[in-house]
Amino acid sequence: MLRPALLLCAVATIAFPARWTEPVPTPAPKKTVAILYFDNYTGSSENDPLGKGISSMMISDLSVVEEIQLVERERMQDLIKESELQHTKYFDSTTAVRTGRMIGAQYVVVGSFASVKPQMRIDTRVVRVETGEVVKTAQVTGDQDKFFDLEQALASKLIDGLGLALSPEEQNKVAAQQKANRIDNVSTMASYSQALALFDQKDYPGAVVKMGPAVAASPNSMLLRVAYADMKRRAGNTAADMAKDKIKAGIGGLIRRPPR
Repeated sequence: MLRPALLLCAVATIAFPARWTEPVPTPAPKKTVAILYFDNYTGSSENDPLGKGISSMMISDLSVVEEIQLVERERMQDLIKESELQHTKYFDSTTAVRTGRMIGAQYVVVGSFASVKPQMRIDTRVVRVETGEVVKTAQVTGDQDKFFDLEQALASKLIDGLGLALSPEEQNKVAAQQKANRIDNVSTMASYSQALALFDQKDYPGAVVKMGPAVAASPNSMLLRVAYADMKRRAGNTAADMAKDKIKAGIGGLIRRPPR
């Protein structure tokens, strides 16, 4: 015969069975995406650096999307420089696939920009590296002095091209990131892009000078503030290293100087 305490336990177990816990779904693996530099189809080589600026802004804007893992711009720059692919047109899908494999990306975004003042057109393709298939093409056109609107439309189309369905919370995060990075006209983006080009050449003092007009035009842009701080830091380190080299050279000259 069951003791009272054991009987109560048995009744409680029957009345209140163990709660069924739903298995926690395994999150889908992130899509690795490389946004390559956009090609200049304006007919003026002076606009070449703008492709770096557009790519950099897209990388920053989409960095808050949890479903994708973006290749960092500087890592991409180092790999591209090593293979000398910067001299090749990225809009070519074959080159895009080769670059994507080298970088380790599943998807590559390639694009180009053209302008007929005051309008600007940006074309993009999303390429699946494994198959070389172009999974999405998109185009945005608008006023050069309303670059923020162009950039928002472009980011939205890239998200769609990658097959992502963002929740309202994620959409708000992207919108907030875009607002924080906001640049309103192409001339500001051009100054930033020229600074990036000098930065990639390790001309940090020159990059700081070029960034001046961009920061003055969009002082609240997080994208510009972060880049400017990094450029100034590296320019300072370069100046300190040069000073140290001069001191060492001076000391070395004194040591090697023959006695009179």
